[in-house]
Amino acid sequence: MKLPSTIAFLLLITASVTGQTTSESLVAKLACPDHRVQAVAFSPDGKLIAAGYGFFNDGGITIWNSANRSVVATLLPNRPDKAGIKRVAFSDDGKLLAAATDRGDVLLWTVGSWRTYKTILKAQGESTDLSFSADSSKLAYSSDQVALVYNLKTARATTIARGDGRGREFNGISFSPDGKLVIVCGDRSIEIWDVDSKRIVRNWQTKSVGFFGRLSSNGVHIIAGGGSIFGGKLVEIWNLADGGKLNELSEFRNGLFALAISHSGKLFAVAGGDYAGEGSGSISLWDLSEARELGFTSFGEFPIQGVAFSPDDSLLAAASEDGFVLLYDVDRLRGPQLKKQTSALCGEILVENNKTFVVPLSKVPNPMRPNFEFTWRVEIANPDAVAGLINSPVVLRDWTIESSAGKDRARVADPRSLLARGRSKSDYAIFGYVQNPGWNEGFVAKVYDDGSFVTSNNSGKCRSYGSLSQMNTDFETIKQRLVNEGLIAVGKDPLTLGADHYGTAFIELTIDGVSELRSDADHIEVLLNGGPAKKREAFSRVFSKEKPFVDALLNAGMKLPVN
Repeated sequence: MKLPSTIAFLLLITASVTGQTTSESLVAKLACPDHRVQAVAFSPDGKLIAAGYGFFNDGGITIWNSANRSVVATLLPNRPDKAGIKRVAFSDDGKLLAAATDRGDVLLWTVGSWRTYKTILKAQGESTDLSFSADSSKLAYSSDQVALVYNLKTARATTIARGDGRGREFNGISFSPDGKLVIVCGDRSIEIWDVDSKRIVRNWQTKSVGFFGRLSSNGVHIIAGGGSIFGGKLVEIWNLADGGKLNELSEFRNGLFALAISHSGKLFAVAGGDYAGEGSGSISLWDLSEARELGFTSFGEFPIQGVAFSPDDSLLAAASEDGFVLLYDVDRLRGPQLKKQTSALCGEILVENNKTFVVPLSKVPNPMRPNFEFTWRVEIANPDAVAGLINSPVVLRDWTIESSAGKDRARVADPRSLLARGRSKSDYAIFGYVQNPGWNEGFVAKVYDDGSFVTSNNSGKCRSYGSLSQMNTDFETIKQRLVNEGLIAVGKDPLTLGADHYGTAFIELTIDGVSELRSDADHIEVLLNGGPAKKREAFSRVFSKEKPFVDALLNAGMKLPVN
């Protein structure tokens, strides 16, 4: 099912003048043989970058020289039991590279000897995390089925905990700096395991189901959380020493799949996204101690699945499902992402809960919903600019979208009212059509009792605006015509089909402030059984008579009223 959303609105299309464009912080794109890049890691000396890619059927690893970005090696090109690479990690002494597959195998290379590897673990579940101890003698591994420590000297694995198949699984594992503790993050829990005694010495409950969980390299903070594309997102920051929760972050609009904590312990980055088109992959940079977002950027048409800081914290690498490892300059990744808009936006100004928004000209039918709703709203970053235009239709011709992890906001310059001078919005008539799929192919045409009109597509892109005098008519004539054509006599219910695939035409007329909303939606059972669809037929007779007038509105051009 294809859902219209704020992302669909952003086809036109983060709050301060210190924001940055995507290109300002992105310093390199390293192409991978497979577009499904899932993991990325720097070697401890910063000279190598490794990326893992593939998904269940054909995986591999590419190693680059970070200085000149040339390919050093491509691993697993002809592996007979193909599998995607879910995680990669270099040992702290720089001598080993480990990789975990999505089938639960863990592979080990000696750095520089790329032609051969050994498999040290087999079929351990769906891999979720992989990390070396600081002395490079042990490897911690987690999956949906198990959390364990593998001793590289004795070639023995010690199980810390097992999943139960009923929701208990693990999404993050890491060593304390001295190697004495292993921190295991799972669904709604964090467990601290003592390496010497081989037992859990502490545990506490978390709110998040999560996709990741890690201890900072200085051993102070645990960050755990994440979230799917649909549903809640949560990042929790804990103090390892006493198990106290320091911060809880929940204002994320995209899926959260990946975490990286800087080596200094001062910063962290979370990444993820959705599958809604351009700008779907998202990365946000945060100050750890203040839990404050420092910068945001987006890339491509698919999510980011992995992130890693370089050893000196100057670069942030991101594993993009668009088929790239993206390298960002950490110092330049500051402020919201700015996207200057090239298309005019037509909508109305609404104040709600002390925030100012631009919203569509009308509520419309949405998939699987019984009533009309706004399909997008964007907060105004500089509300003073529209202070005199509340509840009025406007055109935004000079505007920028400022994007952060939590929201998109519109910064506007020179907004223009679409009402005639000295008038405020009162009665109006709306003609609209919405369909799904093809949501953006619809339209909304709205005429006001002051003689103004404005039309847009369903994502707010202006199609026309001006005065009804251009068409030698006025609001009273239109209102009386709709009444005479029988609009009010058309049945009200249902307003929508309540289906995921639909096409719905509608007309709304207000008379002395009272709304009369009608649509061609009929009871789905009637339509499936072949009719008779009396309500649809009655509405269609009215709408077909108005179609020439609606077409004239849509093609009338853009001329501001006299103000």
